[in-house]
Amino acid sequence: MYFAKFALGQYIPTGSFIHSLDPRAKLFSLLFIITAVFPARNIYELGTWTAFLFALVHASKISWPALLRSARPVMFLVIFTFVFNTIAGSFTDEFRNAFTNALFMSSRLFVLMLFAVMLPLTTTALELADGLDVLLRPLERFRFPAHESSMMIAMALRFIPLLMQETDKIIRAQVSRGARLDQGNIFKRAMAFIPVLIPLFIIIFRRADEIAVAMEARGYNGGEGRTRRKPLVWKFKDTCAVILSGTIACVLLFVI
Repeated sequence: MYFAKFALGQYIPTGSFIHSLDPRAKLFSLLFIITAVFPARNIYELGTWTAFLFALVHASKISWPALLRSARPVMFLVIFTFVFNTIAGSFTDEFRNAFTNALFMSSRLFVLMLFAVMLPLTTTALELADGLDVLLRPLERFRFPAHESSMMIAMALRFIPLLMQETDKIIRAQVSRGARLDQGNIFKRAMAFIPVLIPLFIIIFRRADEIAVAMEARGYNGGEGRTRRKPLVWKFKDTCAVILSGTIACVLLFVI
């Protein structure tokens, strides 16, 4: 019921090899993985990526409970995919085949989400912002706000755990006042959450205003002329990581 136990986007420092990689290498690798996992056609491809996920989790020294806890907020997408494809497939095929196809599609989406969750767990918000800034910088010639966009994404990831904590505090306060958020049908539960959403939006706008004032007071004026305390350095291990993920993706896409 409460959201404080969710850790979506929360960085977990373990000092592993995965943590030490350049954020650009992680973004490239994630792009290759998403490109190959999403069109996976059979259980052999999905099993290969699942084995690669196990190896990645082991190398990052992140526990499986922490990883699954981080993916819990988006689990409803997996459940919805399974239920929708089971029901829709039952109209055109046997229930057994529809159930099998729905299970495969939801499993593929679940593996894909776990790969995506690994990025914020092993990369700080500042590193992710710097990596996105460098990768999006060529788009500035088309007047695309590369630095501002990367900064917004990084700040959103940084404040997701804080907003969940605030949501948890509001829910606890409403429950202590006699609110029944887990009783009744779906419509009644949705209406019961209105007293939670209103103060939550107020907190979000207040925090956004405080961040804007703080950034303005520190002289922040975008990415023009801005330097980094820790410049990104591409190393040999980053090249190996990108080549490894790219090779596996190409083999599974075009060979198997």
